Amino acid sequence: MKLDCIVIQFAKFPRLGGVKTRLKPLLGDDGCYELHQQLVKRVNENIRESGFFNVLAIDQLGEHSLTNELAKSNCLLLQEGDDLGERMKNAIVWGLQKAKKVIIVGSDCPVIKESHLNLVSEKLNSNTHVFIPAEDGGYVLIACTQVSPEIFKGVSWGSDMVMQQTCEKLINARQQTFYCDPLWDVDRPEDYQRLKQVFCHWPNI
Repeated sequence: MKLDCIVIQFAKFPRLGGVKTRLKPLLGDDGCYELHQQLVKRVNENIRESGFFNVLAIDQLGEHSLTNELAKSNCLLLQEGDDLGERMKNAIVWGLQKAKKVIIVGSDCPVIKESHLNLVSEKLNSNTHVFIPAEDGGYVLIACTQVSPEIFKGVSWGSDMVMQQTCEKLINARQQTFYCDPLWDVDRPEDYQRLKQVFCHWPNI
């Protein structure tokens, strides 16, 4: 019997010099590496508090204290595909074999919480797709009850056009879609400053 809903957290394997690279001028390689791990843990904690069945999808396998720690409370899934779109599509295909609804959450949005996930799950009862857009033009969450491969192709991943391009593809595919209010994520120096203001006890780097 299928689960009602599964939440898949997408994260990069912690690699010095390979994560949060747009913040390198502000934080340096070591700071970006540490921030990435902090964000992955914070988002994971927020997901687990929701009570949904949760999976951590990482882009490579390997030994690391963070993934070893999270493996104690998460199922691990290896991302597969040549770009982000293909990796998300494949994760959705996998997830829909396990559950009626699949939610994919990135690891850059520390303010996503149980209430957001509950709303998304509820909206999937009457929509094939639900999104939480990011304020910078991407999206922090995609959820669906079916696979729509066309929405993952020809998208300028990492740009401020991601949500707009995806929206156009959903309209062309005549998919019933609900868009939640946007949230902010941490990609740029100004986002990090906002993080420190909103979370006054955020660990120093």
